[in-house]
Amino acid sequence: KCHRLFDEGGHIGPDLTSFQRTDLDRMLLNIVNPSAEIREGYENYLLITADGRVLTGFIEDQDNQVVVLKDAQGRRHVVPKQEVEQLEPLPQSLMPQGILDPLSDQEVRDLFAYLRSSQPLP
Repeated sequence: KCHRLFDEGGHIGPDLTSFQRTDLDRMLLNIVNPSAEIREGYENYLLITADGRVLTGFIEDQDNQVVVLKDAQGRRHVVPKQEVEQLEPLPQSLMPQGILDPLSDQEVRDLFAYLRSSQPLP
């Protein structure tokens, strides 16, 4: 629901189709410790409004009028700049830790086989 691969999937995280998916060590690091390396444009931000709302997500767009933040559920929050009390990058990725934990060994192997495939599955 977060990433795209071969034109399937979500639009929250980066599209993995052009990602260097043959580098197993790097891919494993990014899945096990998603905050170790955060792709540019997908940095997680904390935004606090003047009325006390707290939002987190990556900056989808920003100009001198508004900040558009996209959260982990894919919702867009358009906040007028004059309402932004605080906006700062966070060291944690939007991608959750421990996503492999509920998977069996075979499911982890299947996931990595799929991620490393060079063509979409039929």
